[in-house]
Amino acid sequence: MKADSKGFTLIELLIAMVVGLVVLAATYSVFTLQNKTLTTQEKLASSYQNARIAMDMMIRDISMAGYNFTGTGSTVPTALPRCTNALVAAGTACAGISAANANSITITMDVTDDDGTGSSDGDRDDANENITYDLYTSSDGVKVLGRKSSTSASRQPAVEYVESLSFVYEDGNGNTTTDLSQIRRVKITITTIAPTEDPAYTDPTHGDHYRRYTLTGYATPRNLKY
Repeated sequence: MKADSKGFTLIELLIAMVVGLVVLAATYSVFTLQNKTLTTQEKLASSYQNARIAMDMMIRDISMAGYNFTGTGSTVPTALPRCTNALVAAGTACAGISAANANSITITMDVTDDDGTGSSDGDRDDANENITYDLYTSSDGVKVLGRKSSTSASRQPAVEYVESLSFVYEDGNGNTTTDLSQIRRVKITITTIAPTEDPAYTDPTHGDHYRRYTLTGYATPRNLKY
């Protein structure tokens, strides 16, 4: 091109277009990668959040197992006995852990008074005094952590997309036990699953495209120490 000419030659335009396309392609690749990373993080965050919510809820309730304060109210009830295998088998009301299964747990306590003095009322039929945690499948085909309380006609959904739930019961020495009266700590393991597939990921165990997250925690029912 001459020094005094204006505009661009066809070759210069072609070179500019090629450079622009290269830059555009690079920008699109970065955008696609970031978008994919964001989607993956959202799926993982959903699994993490569900697992932590479920774990916190179960630890809170299980830690209260066996609460049975009779206090000094105007009508002091007789304290409920501590749960044992024999009492549970006989159908006797008790405070503690009344069902210690591998995939479900039932904890009982007496936390509500009739006269507002802060004492218990001698039963375990009030709200949040007889609680069961287990898994069930909803009408939508989604696995849900269920929580059933004394006053609930049926279990209520606590957290969705929970693939598995397990409990291990330990005595004061850390040994596994099936004796309800000897349980001092409960090991909880929960696995949550992402609600949608990630085509770019293959689970090494299940072979599908769902991301999972497993969380383990311990609940120590402080009232069962005494």
